[in-house]
Amino acid sequence: MHRFLKMKITIIGAGAMGTLFAGILSKGGNDVCILTRNKKTEKILKKNGIRISGITKTTIPSSKLKITTDPAEICRPDLIIILVKSYDTISTVPSIKKMMGKNTVILTLQNGLGNYEVFSEYFYKKTIISGITSESSTLVKSGEIIHMGKGDTIIEKSDFSGQVADIFNECGIKITLSSKIESVIWSKLVLNCAINPVAAISGVRNGEIINYKNLFEVAVEAGKEVVTVAKKMKIKILFSDVAQRIKNICLATSENTNSMLADILAKRKTEIDSLNGAVVKIAEKLKVPVPVNKSLYGIIRKLEKSN
Repeated sequence: MHRFLKMKITIIGAGAMGTLFAGILSKGGNDVCILTRNKKTEKILKKNGIRISGITKTTIPSSKLKITTDPAEICRPDLIIILVKSYDTISTVPSIKKMMGKNTVILTLQNGLGNYEVFSEYFYKKTIISGITSESSTLVKSGEIIHMGKGDTIIEKSDFSGQVADIFNECGIKITLSSKIESVIWSKLVLNCAINPVAAISGVRNGEIINYKNLFEVAVEAGKEVVTVAKKMKIKILFSDVAQRIKNICLATSENTNSMLADILAKRKTEIDSLNGAVVKIAEKLKVPVPVNKSLYGIIRKLEKSN
C-alpha cells in the first residue's frame, strides 16, 4: 500500500455497519465503493445514497459513491473493509480475488472467531488486518441508519495499519493499534457471547439486561465461561471484572437492539456459530465445561429454525 492522504476504499456489506463506515469515510473525502450482493439494495442506494442520523448526522448523495453488485466493476482498491456477517465471510473471497491489486489490503472488522482464518487460507497474511469495532449502528432501511454509539475501533499493528489508522482518524473514526489483537478479539467475544444471545432470547434491549437479575446472572456466567476458555488457551482478557464490564457495556449501549436480537426479530440467520458456537467447539476440544454458552447456543439455533 502506498502512502495516501485519501484512499480508494471498497466496503463489502451494506448493512448497518457497512453503511456507517461508508458514509463517514466518504464524508472524509475518500473514494468509497459499496459492494452488495443484493440487487434491490443496489437500486435503493443508487437512488437515495446514504443518510446517517443519531450521533453522526450526514447525507451522502449517490453521486459521491460507487454502488455495485459486480466486483468486476471495482479495480484494485487500496483498502477492502469486510463488514458482512461472519457466516458470509467465505462468500466474499471470490469477489475479493476479482478486485485485489498487488497493494490492496483487507481489513476485517467483523464479530466473532474464524474470519481472519478464512481469509488467510486464500490471501497472503501480510495483506490481512484483523480488528474489531465498538461503533454501534441500527439499520432503518437500506441506506438509512442511526449511529447509536461511538466506540473504539482497534486493529492489529502491521506494515500497513498505520496508514489505515491515519485515514480513519482523519474522518473521525478513532483507531487504536494493538500488538495483541487476539486478546482484543477475545475480550470483545466475552461481551458478545454474554450480551447478544441473552438479549435475543429475552427480547430486550441491552440496557434492560441489568434490570433483570436472572438475565444479568446468565450473561455474567456466559462471559466468565469464555474467559475460562481464553485462559486455557493462554489468551489474556483485557479486563478482570467480567460482571462490571458487562454492566458498563449494557449501560453504554442501553438503547441498542443488538444485532442478534435484530436478526431474530427479522427472522434472519444470526452470528451465533461464530460467537457462542465457536466457544463451545473450542471448549469441547480443551475439555472445559461451558454449560451456559452451550444452552444459549442451543436456544438461539432453535429460534433460528423456528423462524
